[in-house]
Amino acid sequence: MSLTKFQNRPAWQIQSDEIRVTVMQCGGHVAETVYRPTGINPLWIQDRPTIDADQYDPRIHGTIYGDDGEAKLISGLLGHNLCLPYWGLPSEAEYRRGMTCHGEPNTVRWQEQLQIADSLRLRATLPESGLRLDRNLRCEGPIVHFETTVENLLSLDRPIAWCEHVTIGPPFLSSVETGFWASAGRGYRTTKNFNDVYSWPEGRGQIPCDLSRFAGQPHSDLVNSFLVKTDGEYGLFATWNARLGSIFGYCFPAEQFRWLNVWENNDERMKTRGMEFSNTPIEGSMKQLFATPRVLDQPTFEWLDAGSYITKKFFSFTLAIPSSFKGLASVRFDGEVIEILESGNNSASRLHVGKVLD
Repeated sequence: MSLTKFQNRPAWQIQSDEIRVTVMQCGGHVAETVYRPTGINPLWIQDRPTIDADQYDPRIHGTIYGDDGEAKLISGLLGHNLCLPYWGLPSEAEYRRGMTCHGEPNTVRWQEQLQIADSLRLRATLPESGLRLDRNLRCEGPIVHFETTVENLLSLDRPIAWCEHVTIGPPFLSSVETGFWASAGRGYRTTKNFNDVYSWPEGRGQIPCDLSRFAGQPHSDLVNSFLVKTDGEYGLFATWNARLGSIFGYCFPAEQFRWLNVWENNDERMKTRGMEFSNTPIEGSMKQLFATPRVLDQPTFEWLDAGSYITKKFFSFTLAIPSSFKGLASVRFDGEVIEILESGNNSASRLHVGKVLD
């Protein structure tokens, strides 16, 4: 087992000449995606020590991380995590039986199947959920490829919510310097009235806001869900910080991830922006999924048949930009090349990816 340490916790590291990726053993979180020319990681790292979530004990750690349905997750949460088979808090009955926010992947130990300098293959078994996960990561230049298979070990068909929970944090995240672009369309305030519809980049929480920027004023309780809007097969989002010299984003098949769930905190607890591509906008348990099978005329979960599996592929990308960068006008992926157009600039930057999502 070729483990290293991150925040004094077991982790793996892989890298290319441009990117270094750190993945936590407990929870499988992608803790950092460092752009090596600048040394900057856009992903959120808590400003307090974390622990492996399977070591969480409310009697010992409750004063630090809390003792509610989110506490066990928060005790170990870093960067980009996988929410499965639900997104959000478990039901009261599930919580009493040990379930935590965003599901078992975040609290079990992942096992290394293969590691070489630029690639990592992991497996996790979720005994309470009856699922097995296989996740492959590979660095190639400024690209990180992800391929994940979820297998149903049960003899029952089941609904499944799948959310790739990407959280951006300081120093990359700044109300002055950080912008956001997304292939998002109609949306609503998550868990509220989904008939009250508006469009990206408008956001609503305690106050209305513009989600193309990180809010300058203190606020919390902001979670909005948007349908992915695209003129092709792929959805994308990107964030940039010109002072730190890079754009960072993700590209994913729009048919597999129909929703972009966007949340934000700018308060005494944390400064974070979540950009989560998902097959659901429903925050909560299986009961809540069943209660709301469609929103904005789109499904809010998918079925995983007994003994079957689902495989999904996506990738993250990083691109260097000058300090004079004016912002993103558009980002497109045609199946092989990412095209990035700067605001007020007729010439596009292109990044060759290849046919990685077929």
